[in-house]
Amino acid sequence: MKSSRSKLLQLFTVVLLVGMIMSSCATPTPIEVIKTVEVEKPVEVITTVEVVRTVEVETIVEVVPTAVPGPGPTLNSDVSGTVEMWHWWASPVRRNGVRRLVAICQTKLPNITVVDTVKPFGDVWTANIAAVTAGTGMPDVIVSDRPTLPRDAGDGVYMSLQEWADRDGVTRDQFYDWAWDQTIFEGETYGIPFETDVRVLFYNKQAFTEAGLDPNDPPETWDELWEYADKLDIKNEDGTYKRIAFFPLWNAGFNPFWAYLNGAPLILPDGTPAINDPKAVEAMEWIKKWVERYGGWQALENYKASFGAPPNDLFMSSGVAMLVDIYGYNSQLQFYRPNYLMADGSKPRMDWGITTLPYGEAPADWSGGFSLSIPTGAKNAEAAWELIKCMSGPEGQASWARDTQAQPTNLIAATDPVLLADPGWAVVDRALSASTGGVFVPGYSNWGEQIDLVATKVWLGEMTAQEALDAAQAAVEDTLK
Repeated sequence: MKSSRSKLLQLFTVVLLVGMIMSSCATPTPIEVIKTVEVEKPVEVITTVEVVRTVEVETIVEVVPTAVPGPGPTLNSDVSGTVEMWHWWASPVRRNGVRRLVAICQTKLPNITVVDTVKPFGDVWTANIAAVTAGTGMPDVIVSDRPTLPRDAGDGVYMSLQEWADRDGVTRDQFYDWAWDQTIFEGETYGIPFETDVRVLFYNKQAFTEAGLDPNDPPETWDELWEYADKLDIKNEDGTYKRIAFFPLWNAGFNPFWAYLNGAPLILPDGTPAINDPKAVEAMEWIKKWVERYGGWQALENYKASFGAPPNDLFMSSGVAMLVDIYGYNSQLQFYRPNYLMADGSKPRMDWGITTLPYGEAPADWSGGFSLSIPTGAKNAEAAWELIKCMSGPEGQASWARDTQAQPTNLIAATDPVLLADPGWAVVDRALSASTGGVFVPGYSNWGEQIDLVATKVWLGEMTAQEALDAAQAAVEDTLK
């Protein structure tokens, strides 16, 4: 126990530093906690919200549970207790989605009172680790980061859910297999898969039309992407950019899917690092060409800084014509319905398209996402498990996906007819068919940080792509020795 506490304390210190960085760049992430209030909601759901300063204006809607056909795990309505759930979903779209989901589960579990608490992204996990380390103050349910769940399980942050899952028939074949596998540590699940995501390319159809491009024929390859950018870039008279066609790193980063799109695995199936694979070097050099195209790294940083959060972000404000983001960004676009300033001065609603990511060698994608876990030491674990079963089941996940357009991991929810009626879900299906969750490396789960440590030096011209990835490869190999 003493060594476990020591390990958690070390992890808390590291995560605290990482969380301070992550919280500044998450989207959407509350910036500053002002106070905590309690608001009564329909069906006697009590919602605890850490009120934050944000550019978004919240729209409160009446939460009405909606039925979704399909079997799910059997719930035990006799279980009682108060379940506190931590998450970071503070945007108007996701707050309403949380309320509807909690309302559904509250109806099915009438003896359980759900208290949902919003914390800043990143900080939610730091605070939980601190609470688990102290042995008090942890929530009963937390939205956990699925790709890092095995690491956290090994550090004693979460409880195994395997015994409950076996008892109640919650099994791998009910979910995308790779999503379930991301929750496994030493043969047991430590979180039930909730939402997943997939990266797609959003593009402004009106900008395409004005540039002489077919709005229904987006770029499929990296070469086409560059050619389209030649027509979509708009400069001011002083040579600065009024609109940038596309920049790969905005809302995306280098690691890992740009490498995947060029045929570079980064980590081999057996866990061997292949970070400096020639295809990965080529992908990084391709991104460096985009940096040079737009005047260098600092010029790009300055340009991006002139935009804010939705609805004042790069894409909604027409700062870029094409943008990579998770498909869930579509729910933000539908919520805000931004206008687009046409060349003739008119400002109709923006018409946007969605397509799979342009590739260098072959279609590919990367899917992360989140799971529902019970922190070690939680007071109401049995009631927490009932809530998790409800939220992660077909009805819960379909409701969440309808509101947020996050992709379900539950296979029945993924075929919800309401979701499939949206043309964008055909793009999601294609993207998911080429996607991967990557390879978990037990000895170094956060190996991608070594790429992050050297990438900016490439964009600044201080290192070549080859030098940077060689350094990252060596650092990962040294850690795994």
